[in-house]
Amino acid sequence: MVAAFSVIDRACCGLGRNRGQISCLPLLFPCANRTQYVFWDAFHPTQSATYVFAWRAVNGPQNDAYPINIQQLAQM
Repeated sequence: MVAAFSVIDRACCGLGRNRGQISCLPLLFPCANRTQYVFWDAFHPTQSATYVFAWRAVNGPQNDAYPINIQQLAQM
């Protein structure tokens, strides 16, 4: 699994520096392609980023899930 995020330095929806100082408000238009962004707003990852985090917790190597990942734990 390879994550291909092209926007890692700003949020998809919000205001201020890097769209991260004020969270997404009503009447603000979010980015068109949310799968390219790591962050939705100042505090929340996008659905795509959350999927990557979850996958790595279940299947990831030891430097992601220490000392073992969830799949290894379930096999015990």
